[in-house]
Amino acid sequence: MSLPSYYIPLKKAVDDFLKEQGLTPIDVTRVMDENSEGIVESLRKRCMISFRTEKKLLEKLTSKQLNFLIFVIHTFYIVNMGGMYKGLLIYPRRDQVVSGQKITEEGLRQILRALGLPDID
Repeated sequence: MSLPSYYIPLKKAVDDFLKEQGLTPIDVTRVMDENSEGIVESLRKRCMISFRTEKKLLEKLTSKQLNFLIFVIHTFYIVNMGGMYKGLLIYPRRDQVVSGQKITEEGLRQILRALGLPDID
């Protein structure tokens, strides 16, 4: 799918952000919680997900992948109220993945796909 020029794919925005900060995904996840209980609690704070989805996430993603997912959700969707990066709309768009202040289950699936992480379906 080709996006209009005023969009930036999430993966490209994340890669650019990390490059500008002189970081890698490993640098980001190195300082985050490795404990699955802590990871699940962090996901619950940011996502409206069922117990079933929590379980699938824990089964299919490593703790480093989950922590990276939490970082991306927080940085690009929760605190970034405008849903933009460098003047471009991040795709998937914030209004497609966030309800209130939390990521929806469908939004989570879209973010996982956009990052190239394992799907939970």
